[in-house]
Amino acid sequence: MTMKIGHSDVKEMIKVRKSSLQDAKGVVAVINSVIAEGKLTVLDKSFTVQEEVKFLASLSDREAVFVAEVGGKIVGVQTISFYSQMDANSHVATIGTWIHKDYRSRGVGKLLAKESFTFAKEKRFEKILIYVMAHNERALRFYESLGFKRIGTAKRQVKLRGEYHDEVYMEKFL
Repeated sequence: MTMKIGHSDVKEMIKVRKSSLQDAKGVVAVINSVIAEGKLTVLDKSFTVQEEVKFLASLSDREAVFVAEVGGKIVGVQTISFYSQMDANSHVATIGTWIHKDYRSRGVGKLLAKESFTFAKEKRFEKILIYVMAHNERALRFYESLGFKRIGTAKRQVKLRGEYHDEVYMEKFL
């Protein structure tokens, strides 16, 4: 899937596709850039390319990582995986989204989500359950724009750098 985005006087093409092992370096660069910002993700330590290669290679046929590229550079990442390994939850997926700060609010996340939702339906998922740090209003609005509904808040769910944070749980039926 591709879409043109505009920024200043420049029009760029966003291309979204399922990742491959060769994308590990670009995926790690995006995720690590978001981790470095602090407080936007529960992830608190950066990943190596080798760790990402191992992760990508471990995915089942019902799990995927989608990447968004602009000019051949990966600028966004979205994972879709099992919410739980229990058979009773096999119809529920979870997603995680990381967008490089220079490409936020430009349609990258929506394009990634469109591909992830299509993939999830093809793989027989019926619902996606996510959790978003409560202070991350931008992410909460983004997921609500995709049709997710807030279903509850877990107090003091995350502890990053010695500080507690609440998480909002959200769901979307496919």
